Amino acid sequence: MRILRRKTFGWTYPWVILAVLVSGVLASASETEINSQKIDALFSHLSTSVSPGYSIGWMIGDQVVHAEGYGMADLSNGTPITPDSAFNLASLSKQFTAATVAILIQRGVIELDDPLSKHWPGLPEFMHPIKISHLVYMTSGLPEYYTLESPKGGWSASDGFTVDDAIQTVIQAGELEFLPGTRWSYSNINYQFLAQLVALKSGQSFSEFSQRNIFQPLAMNSSWIDAPIDTSRANRVTSYVRNDTDSAWQEALRLSPHYGGSGMYSSLNDLIRWHNALFIDHALGTEFSTIMLATQSFNHPKNNDAFGLVHGTFQGEPTIWYEGGDYGVSTYLIRLPDRNQAFVCLSNFGSGACQSKTKAIMKIVLDGK
Repeated sequence: MRILRRKTFGWTYPWVILAVLVSGVLASASETEINSQKIDALFSHLSTSVSPGYSIGWMIGDQVVHAEGYGMADLSNGTPITPDSAFNLASLSKQFTAATVAILIQRGVIELDDPLSKHWPGLPEFMHPIKISHLVYMTSGLPEYYTLESPKGGWSASDGFTVDDAIQTVIQAGELEFLPGTRWSYSNINYQFLAQLVALKSGQSFSEFSQRNIFQPLAMNSSWIDAPIDTSRANRVTSYVRNDTDSAWQEALRLSPHYGGSGMYSSLNDLIRWHNALFIDHALGTEFSTIMLATQSFNHPKNNDAFGLVHGTFQGEPTIWYEGGDYGVSTYLIRLPDRNQAFVCLSNFGSGACQSKTKAIMKIVLDGK
């Protein structure tokens, strides 16, 4: 085994590169090194500017082929982004919310097709047709919370709303938009209900349950549910947007401690650990991974959702992916199971366009472009 140390943009990372099996073809260390240099070139402009940036990862099997930070985690003190910098994951958080549900299913505490009302006393009658599966697979019929009037005057990151605000607003709306299972509709409220269900059934806060059952067992030491909001974490990345005149970066403050559909912070290195646990070494159990990746059919045509993940294709190849976007945040994670490869992009500015950046990286790796 050859150990190669590379230094780019002021940060050093140990690489383990020799020969890796990719679709039955041995990819040499020199090929991966050339591709890695091409990836560096995509972000080279960030080496000469004071700007927010990216944390970029590429894995083959359980080997980390590329893990680099580009740009600044905090513009005010010049802190560079590294693979241990913890980003707001936005909707990448959903797969971790789903993971807590999968753990309860694995332990026999709940069943996927249980009515939500079986485990949530006092739910109004109009919600009784909703099953846990309807929440997981985005087919519950619940209206999205931010389409309704907010008790805090608004639903922005600066309005200070909570998960309970969102849930109570939806309950008070008093009706579903459609019969559960008959349509698919992306809605964060589904995963906010799931997070609170986990708290109800475990007797712990959602944050504590996630910490004890996912982050600690997987040594994800730079991961947490940001409720209450904790700005004291040393490796917390600051998010940014352009100001009104597009003349400078300004901080995108997160003042609303909601979670479930978003609200988690994590680092590239921790997401690599998560990827390996889900797809490679099954550290949380093979049954857990099976639950997480399972799809389910309903009375509508969309049947490629999994537990906070989506089965798709890229250039004709199967993928498993998810994307996040929020105020000052862009994130993307994708796996190509047939090639046993995965890519992660985390960005701390809202126009970071992580999906398109990742696809550009994938073209370099897959097509040599």
